[in-house]
Amino acid sequence: MRQNELLMEKVYESVASVLPITVIVLVLSISIAPLTPGTWTLFFFGALMLILGMGFFTLGVEMSMIPMGEGIGVLMSRVKHLPIPLTVCFVLGMVVTIAEPDLQVLA
Repeated sequence: MRQNELLMEKVYESVASVLPITVIVLVLSISIAPLTPGTWTLFFFGALMLILGMGFFTLGVEMSMIPMGEGIGVLMSRVKHLPIPLTVCFVLGMVVTIAEPDLQVLA
């Protein structure tokens, strides 16, 4: 039962993230660029699927990757030599940047 509550919390967070842009698109589609009913239907279906997908994704991150990251952080904090955690952080940063080049834009 706890997973259902967590999923509903994550879906609510997703709604809070997606709803503002959905409202903006709705206002623009009414005022500036009218859309056909079929396009509206597809847009709202896509927004609904985005909300559900983001909810499942963030629930999965919270259940799997965050505990793993916390465990690695605890192990790295116990290391007495500073170059070892620095090297691990540098290598992880390089791997993440190579795997997701969009992060280079943020750098």
